[in-house]
Amino acid sequence: MNAQIVPNVIDLARFHPPADAPPHAAILVARHLEPLYDQATALKAFAIVRRSLPHAHMTLCGEGPELGRLQQLARDLDLGVALHFTGRLDNATMAALYRQSDLALNASLADNMPNSILEAWASGVPVVSTDVGGIPYLVRDQVNALLVPPRDPEAMAEAMLAVLQSPERARALARAGLAETQRYAWRQVAPLLTAQYRRVLRRPPASGYTALVSRLLFPLHELLKRHTSVALRQRMEQTQWWPQSRLESLQLTRLRALLLHASEHVPYYRQLYARLDFDASRVRDLRQLSRLPVLAKADINRHRADFIADNAGPLQRFNTGGSSGEPLIFFQGKARVSHDVAAKWRATRWWGVDIGDPEALMWGSPIELKAQDRWRTRRDRMLRSLLLPAFDLSPARLDDYLNKLQRQRPAMLFGYPSALCVLARHAQGRHIRLDQLGIKVVFVTAERLYEEQRTLLEQAFGAPVANGYGGRDAGFLAHECPEGGLHITAEDVILEIVDPQGAPVAPGESGAIVVTHLASGDFPFIRYATGDVGALDTRACVCGRGLPLLKRVEGRVTDFVVARDGTVMHGLALIYVLRDLPQIRAFKIIQESLDVTRVLLVSVSGLAPSLRIDITSQFRARLGASVDIVIEEVTEIPAEASGKHRYVISKVATN
Repeated sequence: MNAQIVPNVIDLARFHPPADAPPHAAILVARHLEPLYDQATALKAFAIVRRSLPHAHMTLCGEGPELGRLQQLARDLDLGVALHFTGRLDNATMAALYRQSDLALNASLADNMPNSILEAWASGVPVVSTDVGGIPYLVRDQVNALLVPPRDPEAMAEAMLAVLQSPERARALARAGLAETQRYAWRQVAPLLTAQYRRVLRRPPASGYTALVSRLLFPLHELLKRHTSVALRQRMEQTQWWPQSRLESLQLTRLRALLLHASEHVPYYRQLYARLDFDASRVRDLRQLSRLPVLAKADINRHRADFIADNAGPLQRFNTGGSSGEPLIFFQGKARVSHDVAAKWRATRWWGVDIGDPEALMWGSPIELKAQDRWRTRRDRMLRSLLLPAFDLSPARLDDYLNKLQRQRPAMLFGYPSALCVLARHAQGRHIRLDQLGIKVVFVTAERLYEEQRTLLEQAFGAPVANGYGGRDAGFLAHECPEGGLHITAEDVILEIVDPQGAPVAPGESGAIVVTHLASGDFPFIRYATGDVGALDTRACVCGRGLPLLKRVEGRVTDFVVARDGTVMHGLALIYVLRDLPQIRAFKIIQESLDVTRVLLVSVSGLAPSLRIDITSQFRARLGASVDIVIEEVTEIPAEASGKHRYVISKVATN
């Protein structure tokens, strides 16, 4: 079963805080009088409170089968006129009663998301509640409420007195609770509810060939490879709806396990911990991870053998091409591969695409394609996966790709945005429409996605574009949902944004992206520097997922350029000079040094001298008046060996 949480709605027009009034120890219990809500414990706790606060009084709202028993208990406890049973109240009277109260008490033995807590918060009333059912996921203990064990009148009374005897604490809890209720206003919940209806409408069909592959053939394929991606994907489709606090608790548990494993089984980390006097068993907070240094590619390349765990299972060798810096050779175990497959699978299902739906991948370097053996070819045929190599984009090859797409009619396109844009422009030049193929989504990854690329792809293919972020080394880090949030795979990775010294920056600020992959025990990636720059988003996504968000990925470190005076700027400052010139078909900017920048241009019919002068002038205005701008006209600009196309490469920014 796959369940998603849509919060209850609270009417903030009806429930609102009162004007300031002196506290008078008024306690409110607003639940039906049933055994499940355990008002008996509430009365016993109230009797204890009255020993310290004789003037305190309690109101029980609601009706139910427990009324007679509770009235007898009140007499036994000698509560007298200090306790009042109201019976059932209308909405207006109930709202007024909240505003007259100093504390709302919930003593239930089981619960989901009680409206009485939300109503108390909205009314500016501090809350004491049992920590049962879904309440710990609704409430932050000691922040917006105090939580106590069920059936424990002594603990309940102690918490009530902590609020009633400390006006300052009561105000702090009330303020935090009132702020929390904004999440439950209709204006916030309506988009979440709408998103769930959209998700159901996009859900992959549960019949036909896709169902056969996703439910039988692909799980069998993964079982034979000893991968656990099927079970992981099913679990991740539940954990994605967890609140942030619960996800962080999961991260902390897995982080501690990874750090302890590394200290016991990985030579590199044994030595590192000893040098830093770092004790993994004492990690109690995610922030303690920053005590470890940032891990660079050079560290792995220099000590590669020492990163392999002494109890590692079968390992697979991988490498990054080094097109944006130092190449990297590393290894992954079956757990790491399984987690990355599951994360990507979950993301495609957000868009109504499942394993077995036809897909086309514009992807792959010549090295990867040589590795396409007979087994992999059969697998791709079973999965209805069409590979369109991205490193050769000649007109004849693009014509062939268009023919294949029209025959296959994929549900999903996946690839580099630059390569897909070349294909889209080629189709437009041939007057071939691609917006009637039935494509549900265009997934792009491995390069920065520019807004003009998104617009072109959405218009050409008649489908939304979903941006993804990750890599072979760091893992499947984040993906865009249909509501536009770039969600981090928080179950598997801890993603930090840090300054040049490796310290976390303030939320929302830009910095270097550093990743800890929690499933990388065989070859640990702990605080690994991806070489990318980005920022975290402090907002929650309207889709309702608790997964944190990346606000933006600004690109590789080498996508930035450095002016002669040391000013660092994004390569867009130079890209904008060339991008909209109709005389230029393609370009690439290479900053060789602070003094020399080369510009490779493919022109439509030769570059006019006046345009050369204008380009040089605008580049110097940004980089410095003395910088040598070398413009070279070429017939084509080949992609990198990986198949990617990079508009800017700075050999200065890496330093």
